[in-house]
Order: sequence, then structure tokens, then C-alpha cells
Amino acid sequence: MGMAAVVGLVVAGILGIILEILQVPLGTAVGAFVGGIAAAWFLYGQRNRALIAGFIVGLLSFPVQLLIFTGVVSSGLYTPPPVEAMPQDLLLAALAVSLVIQVITGTVGGLLGGILHHPPSGAIEARRPYVPPPPPRPEKYCVQCGAGLAKETLVCPACGAKQP
Repeated sequence: MGMAAVVGLVVAGILGIILEILQVPLGTAVGAFVGGIAAAWFLYGQRNRALIAGFIVGLLSFPVQLLIFTGVVSSGLYTPPPVEAMPQDLLLAALAVSLVIQVITGTVGGLLGGILHHPPSGAIEARRPYVPPPPPRPEKYCVQCGAGLAKETLVCPACGAKQP
């Protein structure tokens, strides 16, 4: 599941930043959605696991996108347009709403990817029944009949002979 989440995060990060640079509305959310689908597609597992992978992508896509965006801006590949100053409380509210939207879209993407691309029901391996471990090897043998005995056995259960 970890590798599927990494694939989804890479897709969500790169696509989300490209869409934001192109000024597509809700570009980061679209990136998280597609990243959730990619994680589920790569996972190729049961729907509940795909849903969890999508949730992880949605939850972590914002920090990944922020990291990619910071790298693109600091390397000089992109210069963001100037924006007017916003009150801090409005900025924090927008950030919180963006995070919630990304978590939701990543989860929905994971669920959709799990629905569209999952192994057939017969392909999933059934649980194996419990098989108890083999009994321990005897630590000593009966002096009379040679049956295997535990170290603390005083009387052989096979022949009844007292053991030294």
C-alpha cells in the first residue's frame, strides 16, 4: 500500500501544481482526485484498501504540492503573479477548506479507482486455515520401550516404566 500511496502522491503533486500554474479552478483538488485514482489503480486490491490509499493521498497531497511548488518557484522556473494582501484569518480559513476538499477528493478518487480497477473476486487469495505448529521433538527417550518423552516425564505413558 505504501508504494501505491507514493505513486498517488507524485501524480497528485505534479498534476496539482501544473493545474494551479495554469490557473485551473480547484487544480490541487483535481490533482488529489487523480492521485487517489492512480494510487488505487497501482494498488490493484480490494476496494477498502483502495479507499485508504486514496485517503492517504488526499491527506498528504497538500504538503507534497507545497513542496513541489516551493521548489519550482525557488528554482526560478515559475514566478507567481502578485496577489493582494489577505487577512490572516481568511487565509487560514481558505487553507482549511482546501485541505478538507483535497482529503475528500483524494478519498473519492481512491474509491472510484478501486471500483474501476480491482482483481476479480476469485483472484483474491482466501485466508488459509490455522495449522497448529508441530509438537516439540522429544527431549529424552523411554529406557524400556524407546518412546519419545518430555524432559520432566517420570513415567512413560506408552509402557508405564519409571524413568531415571
